[in-house]
Amino acid sequence: MRPSESADGSDFFDPTDGLSDRELMAVAVVLNPDLRAARAGIGESEALLIKAKTLPNPEIGVGFGLGIVGTNGFKLDTDLLFELLKPGERSARQAVAASRIELSRADVLAKEYSLAADVRRLAFDVLVAERAVVVLESEVALRQQASDLLRQRRGVGEANDLDVAAVDLELVEVQRDRRLGLAELEQARIALNRAMGLPPHTTVRLEASGKPLEIPLVELPNDDALGERLLTSRLDLKAQEAQYRVAEKELRLAVARQFAKLKAGPLYSHDGTSENFAGVNASIEIPIFDRNQGEIAERTAARDRVRAEYVAELHGLRSEAALALARVRASKAEIDVQDREVIPLLERNQMLFHSAFEARELNVLDWVTAQQRSLRTRRAYLDTLTAYRRALLDLEALSGFQVWRLIEKDPDSQSTTPHKESNP
Repeated sequence: MRPSESADGSDFFDPTDGLSDRELMAVAVVLNPDLRAARAGIGESEALLIKAKTLPNPEIGVGFGLGIVGTNGFKLDTDLLFELLKPGERSARQAVAASRIELSRADVLAKEYSLAADVRRLAFDVLVAERAVVVLESEVALRQQASDLLRQRRGVGEANDLDVAAVDLELVEVQRDRRLGLAELEQARIALNRAMGLPPHTTVRLEASGKPLEIPLVELPNDDALGERLLTSRLDLKAQEAQYRVAEKELRLAVARQFAKLKAGPLYSHDGTSENFAGVNASIEIPIFDRNQGEIAERTAARDRVRAEYVAELHGLRSEAALALARVRASKAEIDVQDREVIPLLERNQMLFHSAFEARELNVLDWVTAQQRSLRTRRAYLDTLTAYRRALLDLEALSGFQVWRLIEKDPDSQSTTPHKESNP
């Protein structure tokens, strides 16, 4: 892949510093095999235009007969017939082929955007799994430290085997959770590689790996603006609009084919021994029974169906966008509450329990219970943060545009400044 440099030369593809979301999407759009297959389908649609421009081949007819029962000479009839296209048929065929090319390209664009949105979600799943492993590793280290300290106390008679067993059980459970977290991380990476068109175990370094998850503050669109963005920016809706144009052009072609079929061309005839004739021959189909009414009805119904599907899809997208917007607001409100109330209290409790445990003012069972409660709180905070970011990604994918503005876009605006995930 060639690096694409910006005007100032500062924006180019550099995989050594990890892949950003934009770079991940670019790689996926280029390498994904499903998209390659979809792009190959454009060639089939382009072939339809070649076929639509082709005129029908002429027909030549020859008749020959010998004189019998005393008749001298022979009879020869020959004609060359050209099919005269019905009024507007050729232009209608070309319009159908051109609209099918447009539809194929619109479908590819819609699939590219859908893949890009999926890649962003899968990359975020990898980051969440990495963060969960980091949290569990810190918990394992804390439990291991407590286990070592308790063994030292048992050596001097300040703890018994029951205390050691309780702490060791807590350590084993957290180690199990860490193993499960590592397995989930591996599965998330394989899913990301599949979407990007890479081998399953390819190592893809993400730009945000190892960093706390950001909590971007957003300028959320209102319902009217969101509905307008759905109409103007959703590429799958654009593809359905192209499908409707195809149905409209096919109906026009079916109407053009209801007229009579006409063939005409030069005629030559020889009769007897010396009589020769030249003229014009023509044949016309009389549309008494079949005026293509069946195909016209079929194309009309197909056009109405495509329109109904478009309306249904738009209705569903509006509902999904409203739900995503509600999830964003609810998750952000919950994060604010936890940042303001839960996280400071958790940090204070951890410090107090740790000091009390080291000062031998807290028994082992109470300490284990406190650590379990602390781990549940940290996981709940991470789950809330994850739900918020996923709701933002869903809202962005549904509305067809990026809904958040990070600090790099507007450094003077406090309403758009992301802050880092709290680290309790």
